[in-house]
Amino acid sequence: KSIFIMGSTGFLGKVCLAMLLDSFPNIRRVYVMVRAGSGTTSEKRFHKDVVGSPVFDPLRERFGEATLEGLVAEKVRVVGGDITHDNLGYSDEEAQAIAQDIDIIINSSGKVTFNPALDQSLRTNVNGTKNVLAFAKRMKVPRLVHVSTCFVAGNKSGPIWENVPVEGYFPRQDDLEGASFSAEQEIADCANLAERVREEAKDSVLSAELRLAARVRLREEGRDPDNDRYQRLAQARERKNWVRSRLTDLGIERAERWGWPNIYCYAKSLAEQLVAAEEGIVRTIIRPSIVESSLSFPFPGWNEGFTTSAPIIFLALKGQNIVPCSQKLILDIIPVDYVSGGVLMAAAQAMVEQPPLVYQLASGDANPLRMQQMVTLLGLHKREHFQKKADEGEGNSVLNEAIARMEVQTKTFEEFERSSVPMFRRMAERTTRFLDKLRPSWGGPTVADILDRAKSRVERVEQVTKGVEDVFEMYRPFIGENHYVFRCDNVRAAQERVPPEERHLAPWAPDTLDWHHYMMRVHFEGLHKWVLPELEADFAAQPKHVYTYNHLVELFETSSKLHATRVAMRMERGGHRDQYTYAEVHELATRAAGFLRERGIEHGDRVMLLSENRPEWAMTYFGVLKAGGICVPIDKESTAGEVENLARAGHVKALCVSEKQLDEREGLRAALEASGVAVYPFAELYELP
Repeated sequence: KSIFIMGSTGFLGKVCLAMLLDSFPNIRRVYVMVRAGSGTTSEKRFHKDVVGSPVFDPLRERFGEATLEGLVAEKVRVVGGDITHDNLGYSDEEAQAIAQDIDIIINSSGKVTFNPALDQSLRTNVNGTKNVLAFAKRMKVPRLVHVSTCFVAGNKSGPIWENVPVEGYFPRQDDLEGASFSAEQEIADCANLAERVREEAKDSVLSAELRLAARVRLREEGRDPDNDRYQRLAQARERKNWVRSRLTDLGIERAERWGWPNIYCYAKSLAEQLVAAEEGIVRTIIRPSIVESSLSFPFPGWNEGFTTSAPIIFLALKGQNIVPCSQKLILDIIPVDYVSGGVLMAAAQAMVEQPPLVYQLASGDANPLRMQQMVTLLGLHKREHFQKKADEGEGNSVLNEAIARMEVQTKTFEEFERSSVPMFRRMAERTTRFLDKLRPSWGGPTVADILDRAKSRVERVEQVTKGVEDVFEMYRPFIGENHYVFRCDNVRAAQERVPPEERHLAPWAPDTLDWHHYMMRVHFEGLHKWVLPELEADFAAQPKHVYTYNHLVELFETSSKLHATRVAMRMERGGHRDQYTYAEVHELATRAAGFLRERGIEHGDRVMLLSENRPEWAMTYFGVLKAGGICVPIDKESTAGEVENLARAGHVKALCVSEKQLDEREGLRAALEASGVAVYPFAELYELP
């Protein structure tokens, strides 16, 4: 059979692909959707980020490097694509050719962000699902395995059954008696809501407030607030941030009114309902719980990215000894290789019959891990970790001995707010205000410097405590409020149909998990190796060595790697922080590079850049360089005629431009495109895949 995997570069997608090739090497073909990367093709990115990943180590050991390369070349076909576009970003001919050659789609694409702007979440998780369904209809026999999450259940407690109707579901059905829910109506309502917010942003009263905020920001930047050009730019940025923040707030409010804890769960439920409503297709929805470190495949402890438990464990190892939670609540963790096994079982069933509409993949109904046990194991790990550091002479041995003896405790969220981090944050805020009042306005540089240094330290305390508080508040529904018991009857029934001697090919056995062994010898050790170093980078000292780089791309790539979690660009206005880390700038520049390469920009091609001062200017500049092009920035005060002349004289192939600059030059796009110059507004350049 031929399988199309969407999301093969993600945590679960990599394991699914590797397990598929390891357990079923006689499969006919696997198509994988991979976007073009940093100045490279989809194919090269796949080999670097997927085949080059530790996930493929078992295959390397089994087949050898050369044989593995041959296996991948024979079995895997890398295709580009973008789920937010019609035909997944393919031409009609490409889409038809792929669809006619595949037997089933496994869609695990998407990125977990709990509360992004509402329109952004719907674009990826909901509209993307619509496009996948439309693409599946091109297949000879449409079959789809759609990966969702158990937490579409929303704010509920008790058993969560797999046979609850998906269409029309919302968590507050018992409270909102007589209310009906339609996914299509929600999508339309959210689109209207986003449009109303953009119209509201033009209101004269709000414009006055944004203008005032812009003036304050310009003063903070040391720029003239009376300069009309600066003011227009600053006000436009304030408006953009206001729209984004407003859409996030309204999205959270809407999700909570229906009963979901965040925008992500709300959007994933909408996507599920679209899948359930689709007719003429064999489909099943996979709902994993909290996907964490592998138990055995590709090897014990494999993990990747910013997982759910990692921040809590990281904070405990940094001295946060209070974990707010409900002690009896089940922290439903499931190893990623069990999730992969469940996905492959569901896919196999879909090849021969219509499987159950919903597969829940969780551990809590057969082998519950409760928060009290989790925190106890975390305390044991912390003691073991710091005792080992003391014994090996790493760091201050006396301090390590003392920290090893500090117990990790559970408290209710109410107790936590009264006596722990939130209390210290409030004290830091009061101290900051007090130091502001003490600061002399008459000069006194020595006194002012002392107070500024003191204030800086207090603000650091405030920042750290606020970050800790935000982490626990984000996970509050899942560790303190919703006592879920996710029933997993369908996957157990499916496994019963698999001959015992073949069950290792698609593993599923959460009832046999020894949580003490899994946590102490698998999960915690895996996090230390694969995940916590990325979190630790936030606290690492900046490198002090000086290096002369050969070119700008090398400087950019190296800085992005060395300072991945540090802030590269920051804009703070009206209490709202808009910032990008080096890793985020690198990701966005890479996205721009991939976009340009997919549209024919080749080495040495000239690409003009026209924009006001904003982060996208720098991202686009490096994106052009990473695509192999030559970036030609032009003055934002240039007239439309001057832009046309420069494009013609410079033999330019494309123009990357901000929406503001394009709107101010009526007819420019049509004129350039008529002369053979492609025009790419930032909104197209940075649209999420």
